[in-house]
Amino acid sequence: MRKNPARLQQLQQLAILDTAAERVYDDLTRLLQESLAVPISMVNLLDAERDWFKSCVGFPAAESTAETSFCEVFFSTATDLVVVEDTTLDPRFSLHPLVAGPPHIRFYAAARLTVNGQTVGTLCAYDVQPHQVTQAQLADLQALANSAMQLMAARGTSAE
Repeated sequence: MRKNPARLQQLQQLAILDTAAERVYDDLTRLLQESLAVPISMVNLLDAERDWFKSCVGFPAAESTAETSFCEVFFSTATDLVVVEDTTLDPRFSLHPLVAGPPHIRFYAAARLTVNGQTVGTLCAYDVQPHQVTQAQLADLQALANSAMQLMAARGTSAE
């Protein structure tokens, strides 16, 4: 599904890939980091070959390959939220290079970002320690993801 033409076309219509940092997205990732009490949070956009980070707090890279993407899980599930309290105990992630090796990610939580029914990215959080989340924190994750989707949808409308 990562290379689905309709999904990739929607992503291109947003005209957001490889753009400069924007404070509004940085605010969303910072709020997510604070709400979930994690060291890493980001807004990812998922193109055919990579995850590009529109905003990233606590992680030194600007993108990752599809092969090292945690967010690949959204192409094999219908759920809009994924929470993995301990990645070493989850067969989808236990052998992942960022779990088995540095930075030894132990926690992952993400919300799917969709525009016009197409998955374009995720709002996600990571920790190097196993981590539990409350229902209130999950509600925050979804609310922040909703805000990101509204921003992207508005951008797509203005880009047309």
